This record gives sequence, structure tokens and C-alpha cells, in this order.
Amino acid sequence: MLRAAMKGIFAITFGIMMCASVYADTVSDLRPAIKAAAEENGVDPVLIEAIIRHESGHAKSHAARHKNNLAGIMGRRGQRKYETKEECVADLGRILGKYKARGRVTTAQIGRVYCTVGGWARQVNAHMAAIRSGRHGSLEAYGEQAAQPEQEGK
Repeated sequence: MLRAAMKGIFAITFGIMMCASVYADTVSDLRPAIKAAAEENGVDPVLIEAIIRHESGHAKSHAARHKNNLAGIMGRRGQRKYETKEECVADLGRILGKYKARGRVTTAQIGRVYCTVGGWARQVNAHMAAIRSGRHGSLEAYGEQAAQPEQEGK
């Protein structure tokens, strides 16, 4: 009986681990699109990835899975729906580019208009640190763009 219970617990734990790794890889697989959006709009690709990881729970949220909305981007009738995840990434890059043009370059400055919930900037900064540390894989896809943490701030 105990052996059967242990097998069941192992199977559930293994399944959860596999699901988490699939979703985490979903964000990493978007790095070419993230790099393109960052280059086009003059923003840090690590910032884009950090917002995506934070807002979508590493691409596990309902909006990420059913609306391709990885960034919690709102429209007139709630969360926007995108045809592809790459389209959402491009839109997030465009939004961040507009913020940068208006002088909003730190996560604290961005957070005041992007998400007014307290602690957003701190949480996004934590994701940026994890990404830069290599927790989510190599940053080779971003090249020199990811070298400077210019977007972080209190």
C-alpha cells in the first residue's frame, strides 16, 4: 500500500515538474522575438523577458495559454488577445519603447504606469536578476544587448 502511494506521489511530482519545465522553456523559446522587439524599440531584452515571466507566471497564466497574452496587456474590454505569442512580445516592446521615449527607463518608473500594484518593480527586478544569473538558460540569444542592466531601478 505504501509503495503504491509513493509511486503515485512520484508520478504527480514528476508530471508537475515536466509541466513547469515546458512552460519555462516557452518563454526561453521566445528569445529571438524578444531580441527583435528590444532592438526595434531600443529597450533591454531582459526587461521584456522579466515582464513576461512575471505577468504570465512563466507563460502558465490563462491569458498566456488562451489569448497569447504573455504580458498582461489590457485593451478596452479586458486583456488583449493576440494571434501569436510573438505578436504580444512585439506589442510589449512597442509599449516599453514609448515609455522610454517619455523618460520612463527604470522598472519603478515603468511600473507607475504599466502596473500600479505595489511591489511590481521589485518583482520584475528579481526576475531580471534571475535571468541575468543564467537561471533560465544562456543569454547568448540577446548578445551584447543583455550586458547592461540599465532598466533596473528602485
